[in-house]
Amino acid sequence: MKRIFPQEHEPIPFVFRQTRDDFIVIEEGLFDAPSNKGNQLIVKIQKQDLSTMEMLNILESELRCQNIGYAGLKDKHATTTQYISMPLKYSKSFEKFYHPKLKVIESFLAKDKISIGDLKGNNFFIRLKEVSPESAQRLAAVLDEIMRQGIPNYFGYQRFGRDSDNFEKARDVAQGEEIMKDNKVHKIMLHAYQSYLFNDWLAKRVALSKEIKTKPCEELLKTLKISQTECEQMKNQAGLFTVLPGDIMMDFQSRKWINVTDLDAVRKPYKEHKMVPTGLLAGSKAWRAKGVAGEIEHHFDDFTVDAAGTRREAWIYPKSIRHKYKKNDKFFELSFTLPKGAYATVLLETLANRDLSPQS
Repeated sequence: MKRIFPQEHEPIPFVFRQTRDDFIVIEEGLFDAPSNKGNQLIVKIQKQDLSTMEMLNILESELRCQNIGYAGLKDKHATTTQYISMPLKYSKSFEKFYHPKLKVIESFLAKDKISIGDLKGNNFFIRLKEVSPESAQRLAAVLDEIMRQGIPNYFGYQRFGRDSDNFEKARDVAQGEEIMKDNKVHKIMLHAYQSYLFNDWLAKRVALSKEIKTKPCEELLKTLKISQTECEQMKNQAGLFTVLPGDIMMDFQSRKWINVTDLDAVRKPYKEHKMVPTGLLAGSKAWRAKGVAGEIEHHFDDFTVDAAGTRREAWIYPKSIRHKYKKNDKFFELSFTLPKGAYATVLLETLANRDLSPQS
């Protein structure tokens, strides 16, 4: 699974290891002003050196509760804080619960169980090591560019488990050819297959966006089968990812998907980050792109996937980026906020302009 990154700079050397001290994640929940009423116990819990699934297994085993809700998966080799929910009847048992790798930050009541996706985003702190003064300057410059231009919303290597090349097994599960005994593992494998297809599509589109910026229209008209006007419209777009005729974009104000039939109509809202292109997460009910975009997307589609499917933002804009260089330690520390579903390690890979193999 080869990912392509949009920046053209030479790879920047640094050491990154996911550890409890160097990789910290805090979930932004939907609980701005909790009413503290309801039949669900909401717990803000910190974990270290445990995956979310391992944490849930521990809680379910100790509390004998099979109905724990969570908004998203968090990394194992890190210090992470996230919200979980459980029926109120388990609160007495939870008060007696203790585990050395888990810490309760706060708890309160709510009406509804937490479901996948019930979060605003995630705040990250990351410490890079063995960073020279020259590399620190280059990292700071690229971060400024990322803040302006955004990054591709690839799925990170965490999405694919220990064996990131286990494509065939994930495909068999997604197509119903193999059933995993553990329903949670089954869903993870299905989602991994959708993610493989999405990442390959996104790499193709990032590469194509570079070609559109550099190749003459005479050549693009033949390869993409577009008109001269469409070619000029695409070349006039701002940003590193080029919107194609037939793309499906997310309108952030209405939270609706918009099929692109007029490139000029979406150019301004796209430049202002009010709309963003989306990619397919294969399934029977997912919206499909049309036209030129649809012809490309078709090669990364699979109608046999046993899921409804949906679409995922292809491009994201990290916020609240801060960084500090500690020259004596050769540490480069950065913090930032990403929307839900986005991976901090993808930002690091875009920053470094190279793949980062998991180290912990």
